[in-house]
Amino acid sequence: MGKNSEMEMVSEAKHLQNGHLGEREENDEKTEKKKEKEAKEAMVGPFSLFRFADCWDIMMIFIGTVMAVANGAVLPLMCIVFGDMTDSLVNSASNFSNPNVTIPGNMTYPLEEEMTTFAIYYSILGAVVLIAAYLQVSLWTLAAGRQVKCIRKLFFHRIMQQDIGWFDVNETGELNTRLTDDVYKIQEGIGDKVGMLIQSFSSFIAAFIIGFTRGWKLTLVILAVSPALGISAALFSK
Repeated sequence: MGKNSEMEMVSEAKHLQNGHLGEREENDEKTEKKKEKEAKEAMVGPFSLFRFADCWDIMMIFIGTVMAVANGAVLPLMCIVFGDMTDSLVNSASNFSNPNVTIPGNMTYPLEEEMTTFAIYYSILGAVVLIAAYLQVSLWTLAAGRQVKCIRKLFFHRIMQQDIGWFDVNETGELNTRLTDDVYKIQEGIGDKVGMLIQSFSSFIAAFIIGFTRGWKLTLVILAVSPALGISAALFSK
């Protein structure tokens, strides 16, 4: 009986020791996987995102950028046309309201001619916005789609070239997630949002140029208030 109890105790100790060793190995593997996941890769520059673009993509990006600049510069120009139209209406109204001024019969014809001219300006600006906005969004989206197609092909070929041990470390679901979600994020980053950024920047520059040329005093007043507007916009976005 004593020998049997000693053998049972020794076997239990071996099982416990093997269990602890197995748990340690599993914990080590988990920590290694966590370290591999937590290891951050080097950041990619903004121009490096477009390294998969070919000649057609570069041409579409260039034309889309030009259209984005034109689309952004139209809004300040529309403000100029609207300001001139308001001035003409105010001047004509002041002439009608002044009792000391004799109003000829053909006084309304210059106002109608001016309104017709302003309507033509608005039509031209609307046509420019229609064409420029369509080309801006479509060309940037097409260029991003072509580049993402190339990225997916290269990513798939690189996965198929890996050793069999690489698939033991990386999970199958993670590869599908990278092939869909991560590539979609790249497409969102190099697509029409870049065109919208260029459009906003073009509107900003054109508005400042027009503001200083047309009324520099009011522009300086707005510049003095702009930090408060920026802080309030940042708080509102959060």
